[in-house]
Amino acid sequence: MDKGAANPEIKDKVVAYLHTVQKAKSKDIATAIGEKKSAVDLAVKELTAEDICEYLYITTTYICIKGKVGAPE
Repeated sequence: MDKGAANPEIKDKVVAYLHTVQKAKSKDIATAIGEKKSAVDLAVKELTAEDICEYLYITTTYICIKGKVGAPE
């Protein structure tokens, strides 16, 4: 089921928030910016497709600005 395009305002809020932290979970982003988690998930999905954000898998899934977090040593 296609949910349509993400709200550009939510995408901007997600990017702005991710610039203030190293990495975050989508539910934490949703709480911090005051939006529904489903809307944040859709925005993050588009931002990763646009090569702005990336998913990190460190025992759980985090989201960060692309290239902000280096590879674990």
